[in-house]
Amino acid sequence: MYKGKKNQLILNIGRDLIVMNAVDGAKDLHRIVINNSFAGFIEKRDGEYHRVDGSEIHNLIFAEICQLIA
Repeated sequence: MYKGKKNQLILNIGRDLIVMNAVDGAKDLHRIVINNSFAGFIEKRDGEYHRVDGSEIHNLIFAEICQLIA
C-alpha cells in the first residue's frame, strides 16, 4: 500500500529499509532506494515484477519485495 501524495511504500526487510516510489508518468515503474542509496527500478510487466537493466537490487531483496507487494 502506498502512503501519501508521493505514492511511497516503505518496507523493512531484515536490517534493510526499502523505499519504493511510483515513477510519475510511468504506470508500473517503481524507483527503489535501499538504506538511503538508490538501487534501481522495478517494473511490473504482464503481471510479474522485473528489475530494470542496471539495477543493483540483490536477488534476495528483490524476491522479498515481490512477495510483499504482490
